[in-house]
Amino acid sequence: MSRRTRLLRLAVPAAVVAGGLVALTGSSGSAAEPRHPYRPPFAAKHAAAKAEFEPNTVLVKFKPKATAAARRAAVARAGATAEDSVSSKVVKIKGEASAPELLKKLKADPNVALAALNYKRRATAVPNDEFYGTDQAAYLNTIRMPQAWDLSKSTGSQVVAVLDTGVDAGHPDLVGHLVPGYNAVSSTRPNPVDDNGHGTMTLGIIAAAANNVEGVAGVGWNVKAMPVKVLDAKGDGYDADVAEGIYWAVDNGADVINMSLGGAGDDPILHDAVSYAVSEGVTVVAAAGNDGSADFRYPAAYPEVVAVAATDASGGLTDFSSYGAWVDIAAPGWDILTTGSRALTDPDYLPYWYCTGTSCSAPIVAGVAALVKNKWPALSPDQVAQRLEGSARDAGPRGTDSYYGHGILDAYAALGGRFAADFPPAVADGNDQPIRAKKLTGFGSATGAIDFEGDVDWYSVDIGSDQDVRAVVAGPSFDERFYSANLGPVVDVYDSNLKFLGHGENEFPVVDPNTGPKWGPLTALTDVKAPAGTIYVAVRNYNGSKVNRSYTVSIGSSGAGAVATGTAYPLRDVFPADMSAGAPASVKPTVTFARDMDAASVTTGTVMLRDGTTDQQVNAITTYDAATRTATITPQQPLLDNRPYKIEGNYYLHDADHEPASFGTVFSTADLAPQALTSFTGSGTYLAANLAWKIPPTNDLDQVIVRRNVGSKAPTPTTGTLVSAGTGTSVKNTGLAQGTTYTYAAWVTDRTGHYSPIAVKQLLGMKSGISVTSTLLNYGGAITIKGSTLRIDNLAYAGLPVNVYVRPKNSTKFTLLAALKTSSTGTLSLTHKPLVSSVYMLTFPGNEMLMGTRTADVTVQVRPVISAALSPASIRLGGTTAFSGYVTPAHAGQIVYLQQYGSKVWKSIASVKLSTSGKYAFGIKPAVRGQIAYRVYFPGDADHAPAYTVNKILTVG
Repeated sequence: MSRRTRLLRLAVPAAVVAGGLVALTGSSGSAAEPRHPYRPPFAAKHAAAKAEFEPNTVLVKFKPKATAAARRAAVARAGATAEDSVSSKVVKIKGEASAPELLKKLKADPNVALAALNYKRRATAVPNDEFYGTDQAAYLNTIRMPQAWDLSKSTGSQVVAVLDTGVDAGHPDLVGHLVPGYNAVSSTRPNPVDDNGHGTMTLGIIAAAANNVEGVAGVGWNVKAMPVKVLDAKGDGYDADVAEGIYWAVDNGADVINMSLGGAGDDPILHDAVSYAVSEGVTVVAAAGNDGSADFRYPAAYPEVVAVAATDASGGLTDFSSYGAWVDIAAPGWDILTTGSRALTDPDYLPYWYCTGTSCSAPIVAGVAALVKNKWPALSPDQVAQRLEGSARDAGPRGTDSYYGHGILDAYAALGGRFAADFPPAVADGNDQPIRAKKLTGFGSATGAIDFEGDVDWYSVDIGSDQDVRAVVAGPSFDERFYSANLGPVVDVYDSNLKFLGHGENEFPVVDPNTGPKWGPLTALTDVKAPAGTIYVAVRNYNGSKVNRSYTVSIGSSGAGAVATGTAYPLRDVFPADMSAGAPASVKPTVTFARDMDAASVTTGTVMLRDGTTDQQVNAITTYDAATRTATITPQQPLLDNRPYKIEGNYYLHDADHEPASFGTVFSTADLAPQALTSFTGSGTYLAANLAWKIPPTNDLDQVIVRRNVGSKAPTPTTGTLVSAGTGTSVKNTGLAQGTTYTYAAWVTDRTGHYSPIAVKQLLGMKSGISVTSTLLNYGGAITIKGSTLRIDNLAYAGLPVNVYVRPKNSTKFTLLAALKTSSTGTLSLTHKPLVSSVYMLTFPGNEMLMGTRTADVTVQVRPVISAALSPASIRLGGTTAFSGYVTPAHAGQIVYLQQYGSKVWKSIASVKLSTSGKYAFGIKPAVRGQIAYRVYFPGDADHAPAYTVNKILTVG
């Protein structure tokens, strides 16, 4: 069956929404006629976050020194009983009193360390039955997962615990990728069987078998997953079970914990369990939530947890993703294809489901965290989080923000790969503050769009008299079946002094209990009593997400204006404008207030500038001009280029009403080319060059690129040979040729592709020569070594250091014979008396201007000196004589040969070993008369060349 056909038969799963679980019945249609795409009701997903907890129940952690008797007494004093132990560390207490009342009593007990309500958590993913998604490539490319797999496909022994509704352990794409799990929900059913479907989905995103032809690939490639059931068949679970699951997972070998669950209510017991996991070296990842609001969701909001928001495959924030300063990172969470429970899958479909929600984003991050921990096992949970967050690609408002946190996960960069360009920012729309409001001529309408996350668009109209006014915002089509981001329009109206007049909103579709959501455009309106003058209208999206599809704002007369109370808007202008780019490094941001201020409240501590990337306050001084109602922020040093900065205000007061207010906007400085290297130095060596440089302060450093050319012409960024590219500060360039000039060029590049001015370093080619006065000499003799070191164009440098090396012919190790300096002609000479046959060469080591050199080897053979005596030199036939002498230096035990000349050749006729003093002696008894020539032959060895004595003539009478 083809892949396309299999995808057409993907399962229609149960759908888990934030407000509960809605079961959908699979279609009975054939694969060739799949049912039409259908999304479950989404209204509950956008419901306000409301903390729910188990009635009459409190979780308690007793102090370590509290005895068993003291614990029993504490429970009895509260009028409760200890129902069961969550773990050896936490006990669930139940009584007749309400949970808050019981909590109050137990918190006051001296034996209790922590006490908390047993909050309910819910699964955050929303699976659906869409078929139009083709495969995983789109969203995996968003986080550069294929490139990350090129760096590492192994999580080694890392285990990811998935705290959820359990798992379909027999799913063919999960078999072999699970370790024993745990059921914290039921003590009578130890196996974490998935009776909801949510757990199988989230676990499959992490651990589905990769590269096995079938199904889907988990981001962990071959990771081991530990299913821990903490949610029931409805996708609900209490903190008692979640905390129990955390403790069990940590104590049974988990390295990473994924929790695709959450809810309102800060529970110190749950927080303590999370802290315990982190203290044991476990990285904890959790879904940010699907409320589409800034309400805190736990456990994601705990500082030790990596809180994950959801994007679509293009990197756009989804409208359901919760947001806030506690969000750390974002990852795809829209149409994530994963494993589905076979028991809950319609027989007409394969057990693979599409998953949408932050529940689907969190396991992507958890799987990458396991890959990171495997590559760098010594990293602490905080360091793992820093690696994930520090390598994320910026998206939305520049710098860290409440929607994407540090940005969108980049798996490749997290595992050590080069960064990718940030997701493109929105262009400032020009109507971000009242001073730049888009003016309507009389009552009328205009179109606009929410261009970036948190965008507020301002419009204004002048009216000549007090009258009732209606402001209406009609949004584009709202349909979460087909759009990952929709507009829930919100409209606010203010008078000329930006005092509040009215508010209207429509945050999500009305849900009919019989037919489901009523998809279509949403409208927000408000009728206000407006005084004469300028009326300001502010338009935003309820959930803050970007929606490029346009809306229409209309301002007209009304017969139903009402007097409303609300918070006045504090500002008339902020400069630079929100989301603007290109501010100079010398910029002094200003804030112009709508009304007179309490000057003493406008200080460096209340109106400030922050680095948008690090969130650190910039060293700046804030001053206030009461006449213009303007605060000026003066940085004490130039701002970095291409850097996001946040203008923030908190806790300043308006004089008239003493209203505290706050605001925050973002701008970016101009993207300038980097400065040239602070220094670029180098020194030549033999066949190599050592280069070093200092990188100037560069906010958005990409890398330093070093290239070389042969000859004196500097390379360009696209010519020559690449020597180095990275963030290091030195390189040894090897494999060079002798007698060659090299010209190096270096540039600093930033993340937007700008090149700094060129830095150049040239190393001139050199040549060296060596000669000796003789290549063969007798032992005790001397040679003169002559050398030269010149530039390749024959220019001489006086005083260059040249080293002369020598080694015995039978050795491979050179030793320094002499360190000399060149003359004004570039030459040098040295006399040496070798004792053995020797090899000579000389080197010039190179310097900051010149390449190094080395000559070829020159061999000088040394032959021993052999004395010879023939006595007597004349004998009668039948007599004898002696041929004797010494070999210097002595070669004890070496064989020498007596040779006799005849028939025009020398022939060895006898041999003898040399004595310890090098003496030899032969007895000669010729058999013929006449004159006979003799000599002694030393055949040579590893140290010395062959040698002969002088010829001796013996006369035989």
